[in-house]
Amino acid sequence: MRRLAGSSSDFAAFGWERARHSDARRRSRKIFQCVVDLTVFCVLPLAGLVVFWAGGPGSGSLVGLSVLEALAVAGLGVQVVLYARPARGAA
Repeated sequence: MRRLAGSSSDFAAFGWERARHSDARRRSRKIFQCVVDLTVFCVLPLAGLVVFWAGGPGSGSLVGLSVLEALAVAGLGVQVVLYARPARGAA
């Protein structure tokens, strides 16, 4: 990025990136986005699995597959939260 930014002396390359990262409301935007991501990608799929599990006896293979899916969704939730945290050394 520095090499690209240095190629033009009269243009502030990636200025919008610096402005976005130095915004006073950045923390609240990141928290809100994390909540939205967790809701869409984790809470709703888990709610569907709960409805499936509460719907009565299912075949063993489908229940086993749904448990694997629940574990995958939980892993995704962990990744969403980890990536929402600020990077080390970031302002």
